[in-house]
Parts: sequence; structure tokens; C-alpha cells
Amino acid sequence: MLHAIETGSGHPVLLIHGGAEDADLLEPQARALAARGFRAIRYDRRGTGRSTRADWPGGGADQHADDAAALLASLDATGATVLGFSSGGVVALALAARHPGVAREVIAWEPAALGALPDGAALHAGIAAPIDAHLAAHPGDWVGAFHVALTIISGGEADLTSPAVRRMERNAEAVIRDDSPLITARGFAPGELPPGLVTIATSAAPNPLHGAIAAVLTGLAGRPVLVAEKATDHEVYLSDPDVLADLLAARAVR
Repeated sequence: MLHAIETGSGHPVLLIHGGAEDADLLEPQARALAARGFRAIRYDRRGTGRSTRADWPGGGADQHADDAAALLASLDATGATVLGFSSGGVVALALAARHPGVAREVIAWEPAALGALPDGAALHAGIAAPIDAHLAAHPGDWVGAFHVALTIISGGEADLTSPAVRRMERNAEAVIRDDSPLITARGFAPGELPPGLVTIATSAAPNPLHGAIAAVLTGLAGRPVLVAEKATDHEVYLSDPDVLADLLAARAVR
């Protein structure tokens, strides 16, 4: 079973959290959407928080996409807007590819789809190697491995003692066993993303990696990048939820 929470009423918007996140972290984003007349649905992905760990990990983005499609059907929310964040954006893209009929629109916010890049396998391996080395030296130390991953991704600038990082540590095992090795490795072939369904969204100045991924995926989706001009960081959905809520409200078809 997947643990899901609904906030508000109106057109449904399914929120898919990123790595080391969960439904609780998306509460402010859900409330911002509800204030603008949406029915915000957030959930703990399989393996995270209060959701099942059955058959996990192993299925990667495709398994999570199947879960999301089943969740929408169970909540009578087909035809939803699907908004996935970071690695959750990869899940949203897999949902579009595997279950195009369940969503009105799929928006992937700066999706961490390393597998979409020509050199994605090498990038993935470079990130994985120090994480694997840490776990070999410290078996089961998911929090320590998470810190290693954050240090690599941030170029050594992550504050590992910040309240946000401390809050995410409870999902460290999920991000290290699932997001890092499996979800972010998902690539997308030409023709796999249904035309007219998928939008890639970024800040006005995404970091080079997210920008490169967005450029590739935009070409596959056949739609221009949706730029959130007021977004100042990758995790704007956590730091300033009004930004994306306003963006969806401005483009909503009621």
C-alpha cells in the first residue's frame, strides 16, 4: 500500500517527491496548490516513509510509475496534472511513457535523469563509486552514504548539518538504494514520451547538469522548456512553494 494524503479540492495534481524526500516534506507545496483551487495529492513512494517496501528496490522509475498510475486510479483522479520533482520528475516521465492515458499533463521539474545524457553512464558511475566505497567500509550506514552523495552532487558545498539535511536523513536508505542507482539511470528513447503530454520545467538558471538534461528531454518531449522565472534554486518546491503553485495556476484549464 502507498501512503497518500490529499489537500484541497478541484483539478487533481499528483506530486511525486524527489530523493530523500517524502509526502510530509511536500505539505507546504500541497497547501499552496490547494489555496489556488487544486486537489493536491502527495504520497510516500514505495520504499519511503509509510508506504510498502514489498518488491523494493529493483523496479526503478518504471515500478514507481506503475505505482503512481495505480494510485491515481484508486483515488478516482485520472486526468490529473502530474508534477514530479528531481528524481520524482524521472518517475513522472516514466509515467507518461508507460501510462499516457492517466494524466492531462506531466510536468517534470528539473528531472535528475542522468540516463538521458550521452555520457550519463559515466556520470552515474562517477557518482556511485565513492558511495559504494563508503558502504563497503561502513555497511548499512545509509546516512553516511547520503552525506557522501550530497557532497558529490553539491561540489562540496552542502551543509550536512542543516535542518533540511537532517530532516532528509530519515529517507537516506531509500535515496541510496533506489534513487541513486536505479531511478536516475532511466533513459528515454525517441518516441517514448507521448507528444503533447510532457513538459520539462526549470528555473531561469538551472545548474549545468540539470540544464543539459532538460535540453535533451525537451527535444524528446517536443515542447519548449517551461521556465519558472521566480525560482532561485532546484528545491524551490520546498523553499518557496508559491512559485510553482502560481505557475500551475497560470496555465490551468479549469
